[in-house]
Amino acid sequence: MTSFSARLFGPHLPGSGVAVTGAWQEDERLKVFSPEKEWAATNLSMTASGFNAERLKISWTDDSGEYALFIDNAAARDLCQSGAPARYARNLLAASQEQRGVEHRFRLGWAFLAGLFLLPVLLLGLLYLQQDTIAEWLIQRIPVQQEAQIGEAVLAQSRLTMQLIESGPSVEALRRIGEKLTTGSPHHYRWFVANQPEINAFAAPGGIVVVNAGLLRAITSPEELAGVLAHEIAHAELRHGLKGIAKSLGLRTFASLALGDYGGTALAEGMKKLAELGFSREAEREADQEGLRRLVAARIDPQGMVRFFEILEKEQQLTPPEFLSTHPANAGRIAALKQEIALLPQDWRPLEIDLATIRAGLPQL
Repeated sequence: MTSFSARLFGPHLPGSGVAVTGAWQEDERLKVFSPEKEWAATNLSMTASGFNAERLKISWTDDSGEYALFIDNAAARDLCQSGAPARYARNLLAASQEQRGVEHRFRLGWAFLAGLFLLPVLLLGLLYLQQDTIAEWLIQRIPVQQEAQIGEAVLAQSRLTMQLIESGPSVEALRRIGEKLTTGSPHHYRWFVANQPEINAFAAPGGIVVVNAGLLRAITSPEELAGVLAHEIAHAELRHGLKGIAKSLGLRTFASLALGDYGGTALAEGMKKLAELGFSREAEREADQEGLRRLVAARIDPQGMVRFFEILEKEQQLTPPEFLSTHPANAGRIAALKQEIALLPQDWRPLEIDLATIRAGLPQL
């Protein structure tokens, strides 16, 4: 005879019930007993009970009144069910199935509630992980004319933080070299010299290229300037600046920008810092490759790009130039460029411009 623990409620029993032991008898009665008393129950009714149907309730009525036996423990419920007579087995199975159904619905309910709380977190995480893909999707839907307007907005913000030289020998030198590198571009390029001492340059969306006076003083050949311009033009043609603005401002603000909304302090701040945006290693490799392709197409000696990076590499050991904070150079990139250039036919045309012309008209420091 298999016994199981339970708690009994009924006439003349405490309101909290009493701990009892139950056991099925051969005559199909349920014997329930405590240290003080025992009951022999017949004509039993069995249902699942409790908040989430976790309890088995066995009830019966005798001359004293109605009794209710509650079995809370899962092991006790199994013992009760395993030893039950055939006449009660179906009812016990139904109660057990009801309990499992309620538990399943509770689990689904909790999972649903957890999903409601976690969904925003998951969406934010997904947005963060896929920000490059989303930014790329937005960027691909910006026409060239809209990109030019974004570039104008960047230029307007740049004027607030630096003096831009728009004409003169230095700007003309940039234009002459730059036109050799922008053949077939959908953009109308504009060239500016910033009266800044740092060795730096940047390309804004839509074909705006700004070169610091400090960089023009640091180069040792026109081909080095061509290498810098080719690299910056590559960033513009590959729309790296737009991607940088998207990351700097956040996709929501950038989406407003893409729709033509150029207002707001956050947007202004993001544009003002375009020159400070660092590109990823992948973007730098892409700009190296595209810049090299443009130098070769223009038949300008690409060793100038390598020499400029080597100058930066040496100066980095002293005071890192500003250019390195936004265009990090390393020995690996330089070696890769040298390896590719070595395989090219050495059919270069010298640039018909000299350093004196490039530096003519630069403001005194």
